Amino acid sequence: MNDLVTIVGSYNVGIFLKSSAFPNPGETILADNYFEGPGGKGSNQALTAKILGANTTFIGKLGNDKYGDDALKLYKNLGVNTSNIFIDEGSHTGVSVILINSKGENLISVSLGANEKLSISDLDNCEKVFKDSKIIGFQLENTLDTVMHGINLSKKNNIITFLDPAPAQVLPNQIYNKLDFIKPNETETEILTGIKVENTEDAIEAGKWFLKNGVKNSIITMGKNGVVWVSKETTRYYSALKVAEIDTTGAGDIFAGSFLRFFAKTDNVDKSIKYAVVASSLSVEKEGVVESIPSRQHIQKYI
Repeated sequence: MNDLVTIVGSYNVGIFLKSSAFPNPGETILADNYFEGPGGKGSNQALTAKILGANTTFIGKLGNDKYGDDALKLYKNLGVNTSNIFIDEGSHTGVSVILINSKGENLISVSLGANEKLSISDLDNCEKVFKDSKIIGFQLENTLDTVMHGINLSKKNNIITFLDPAPAQVLPNQIYNKLDFIKPNETETEILTGIKVENTEDAIEAGKWFLKNGVKNSIITMGKNGVVWVSKETTRYYSALKVAEIDTTGAGDIFAGSFLRFFAKTDNVDKSIKYAVVASSLSVEKEGVVESIPSRQHIQKYI
């Protein structure tokens, strides 16, 4: 059975600073804790899928620097296929600075660097991987032209497409009918649809908006308030696990990566969402992103 999960996306090293509160403009706050870790939405999703057992390929672009070297070592150590990762000599590897307060909330600033140089021709050079994939995941930390081309290339090869539309931006209408899955959170949903998501009913309304515009499945995540799945045949709500929130950074990426992993193995959307809800809920109990990906055994206890 073909169960290859391919992620086209970004790598950003995460520089984490944790303090009691966020600084106001012009204010300096001393951090209680500092650490670095791998990040970037695409990379997080690829690593989640791999750690949870998927056959995983990552397509992205790094700078020729220490952070890029660190990323390649990490992928190779974990068994992610790196043969479709490109190096841009003129750019730095992506960097994100993440501020975390005592409530586990975060503020993030990103300099995309080499991620913005991932090109249409790069993806054309990866067409064999597109043909061999079961499902291909995209986000919006590469240029929109490159993402659009990747989605079109996937559909040309009859491959299932999954878009995590973050960081959110208004999308051209022609993208929607090429998407088998879209997974926005509440903020991204409002930017894309104009519908403010304050409850489950709002999420269902937004999900129907995506379907009306051509998406086959909309999966709207609402953090601790759960998840709504809307398709032509189904409208379903999933509650999140009740956990102590230490750090919510990357929870959406862990949801996406675990969904992609489970769907590639099972073709079952309902079970894949349940699996992803558990994985992402458990992840907020730990600091960091890759460090907070729960094990398959831990997830299974809650399924």
